[in-house]
Amino acid sequence: MIETYLLEHLAAFKKYKTLSEAAEQVHVTQPTMTRSMAKLEDVFGVPLFTREKKRLRLNDNGELAAKYAEEILDMQDKMFSQVRQLHRLSKTITVGSIAPGPIMELTPTLTSNFSKMTVSTELKDEDKLITGLKNDIYQMVILPHPFKEDGFYSQKCGSEQLCASLVPTHPLAEKSSVSFHDLNGENFLMASEVGMWDSIVRANMPDSRFLRQGSTDELWEVASSSTMSGFSTDLTLRVLGGKKNRVNIPFSDDVSYTDYYCTCRASKKSEYKRWFDTLKRRVND
Repeated sequence: MIETYLLEHLAAFKKYKTLSEAAEQVHVTQPTMTRSMAKLEDVFGVPLFTREKKRLRLNDNGELAAKYAEEILDMQDKMFSQVRQLHRLSKTITVGSIAPGPIMELTPTLTSNFSKMTVSTELKDEDKLITGLKNDIYQMVILPHPFKEDGFYSQKCGSEQLCASLVPTHPLAEKSSVSFHDLNGENFLMASEVGMWDSIVRANMPDSRFLRQGSTDELWEVASSSTMSGFSTDLTLRVLGGKKNRVNIPFSDDVSYTDYYCTCRASKKSEYKRWFDTLKRRVND
């Protein structure tokens, strides 16, 4: 068996071409590097180098050995990475979502259902969520539609209605609903991370400007002293409550409403049965 440090030294010599540079890169002395090269030849039982005056070069045997050394070291890195990732996944359940609302509403239930695990959540666009689900970066993702590809299971987990958050003196504040067209051209306060809602409001109100605020607290602080319109949803109002100086009016446009679906690998459905049963009760209540 060849010790790992010898493979590292051989790969470094192949990359950096000289003993002195290779030794510096792997943080050993040049005499140590020289001894490693000699030991490698002893282990293989064939010459790996040509010696030209004070210059050492890999011969064909050495080039092949160094190539395999690189591959073995790469496989070793992957082995450690995959084993550690498996351990992390056994202790953590990572959920990706297309919008922040479902995360706000479902995280307490997730934590309760997976009490022995750390629950981690991320906000990403749909393509990244699907790729992450397929690559097992996410154990579950929340999408605005069922994911119908073979090998995956989707179940409805909620819905969300986008609303305009207006001051009581706004000309439309007493309407039962508003359209994007009604408000197009106005300036809006908006949280920095709103997921899919960002592209929806920008596409449907092209003449409006959107002033993004960092956190929800920062957004509310600005909104409390401003007459500028903003956004809310029925979901965030349930979780966070409303503000006294704001009237929340639902948009009437079809794209302002969405259902949400929780999706996982079909092979995980039975493992997550308690979670999906909880979602079914929530949706049916």
